[in-house]
Amino acid sequence: MEKGFPIMNRICTPYIWANTRLCTACGKCIAACPEHVIGKVEFLWHRHIIIQHAENCIGCKKCIRTCPRGVFSETMSNRQAK
Repeated sequence: MEKGFPIMNRICTPYIWANTRLCTACGKCIAACPEHVIGKVEFLWHRHIIIQHAENCIGCKKCIRTCPRGVFSETMSNRQAK
């Protein structure tokens, strides 16, 4: 696990970040991710996605295209690299 802010390791990768407040835990992004980067939190009232394996993210953006709620966005560093 990377050093720094632990919460950031759970909501972003080098390519995408997630606004978990918008998430309804529908699971479409989990099914779409070819590298199994995304998981689900289901604990009491907490029902949303979590980035479980950020190091596996290849930047395919299938999560961005699949999510009906707009939870995912490209990271600023990924946008600037284009």
